[in-house]
This record gives sequence, structure tokens and C-alpha cells, in this order.
Amino acid sequence: MKIATTADILGSVGASRIPLKWRKHHERLSDERDRLMARDFPSPTASNAKMDDLSDAGADESQTTLSLVAAGATQATLAEVLDALHRVELGTYSICEITGEPIEAERLEAIPWARYSLQGQNELEKNGFGRKNGLSPLESLREPVLANGDEADKADEADS
Repeated sequence: MKIATTADILGSVGASRIPLKWRKHHERLSDERDRLMARDFPSPTASNAKMDDLSDAGADESQTTLSLVAAGATQATLAEVLDALHRVELGTYSICEITGEPIEAERLEAIPWARYSLQGQNELEKNGFGRKNGLSPLESLREPVLANGDEADKADEADS
């Protein structure tokens, strides 16, 4: 039995509002939306592992964490896809939100929910936005840095 998609239920109500130029992208975005919404992420459950078996408890915890990360990534992508569908309907699809210039066709083909042109993405990253969170840089253990940015050794010398 085939499961009804959102498009099946709602029909093609908005199809006439979609410019012919973007119908293929709208269909791809709609398919991606349906695929993401069909994903099943079970709710995290308490571990059944006994405290005697820490390896089982660790494996359960790792699996739960991976499930939560996957669910978060799916929700984030779904939000991007829904927003792209909305931009198609508003007529602002394919316009970079940073530069106001058209987004490259190759970029939209690769990532149909792209918000930024390559130039706009580069500007975001140059200004420190749009990067993935990572580890903070390590500081030297030999020369601790104080809150005001001075090195501890120099501050000690000034106190003498």
C-alpha cells in the first residue's frame, strides 16, 4: 500500500503560483520534504544495561547520542527545505539573501534549498558566520593568558 504524501493530500493547490522555471526545483524540494518527514527517530529510552557492564551502558549512550544528532540534523534540513519551498512560492527563490544576486544554477542543482550564492557564502564565512562549531583553539600551558589578554609572566614582572 502506498503512503500518501503531503502533495497527495493537499493536491496541487499552489502549483499555479510556482513559476515554470522553478517547478522542477519545487518538485525536488517537495520530495525531499516528504522523505525527511517520513524518517522515524525513536524517542530516547533509558538504558537497560546494568551498571556492572559499563561497555553496554556506553554503547547504549553512544547510540542514543547518535540518534539525537541525526534527528537534529534532519529537523534542521527539513526547516531549510520548508523555507526554500516558501521562497519559491513568494518568488524570492534563487536570490542570495546576502548579495541580492542570483544563486548559481549549479549550486541550486546541488543544494536546492541553498540561501546564498557562492559569493554570499564566502562573505558569511569570512565574517565568522555559517561555520560549523568546532573546538576552541588550545592555549599555551607555559604562558597562561589573563582575562585582559596579558600574559601572566608580564603581569608578575609589573607587580615587582
